[in-house]
Amino acid sequence: MNIRDALLTTALLFASPAAFAHGDAPAPAHGGVVAEENGEHWVELAVAGDQVTAWVSDANNKPVPAAQLGGKATVLVGGKSQVVALSPADANSVTGKLSAPATGQVTAVLALTAGGKPVQVKFVVPAK
Repeated sequence: MNIRDALLTTALLFASPAAFAHGDAPAPAHGGVVAEENGEHWVELAVAGDQVTAWVSDANNKPVPAAQLGGKATVLVGGKSQVVALSPADANSVTGKLSAPATGQVTAVLALTAGGKPVQVKFVVPAK
């Protein structure tokens, strides 16, 4: 593990969970984990096999169209990190592919744009 991976691992492990400033989190609609970003967006993340998918909604839980989404995910699987480009997919989602199927717990930091605004969210999700 190089120094960049070690620093990322440390940052991800000690990152505090998102606070829910504008109410309770919506229930996951896609089998993932939901987190809030600065009171402006809800993001659901799911990792299934080698696929990373995030669904984005605004503060009122209205879906943000996929055409307005993009970004990347820095994913930590089995002590190794990788950066995954996320491209618009169906409805209000972006998706990308890991180099190999994930197992166990996956830690990820998403750096997205939603409607031209930056969105950054941290997750720990079980791989499916």
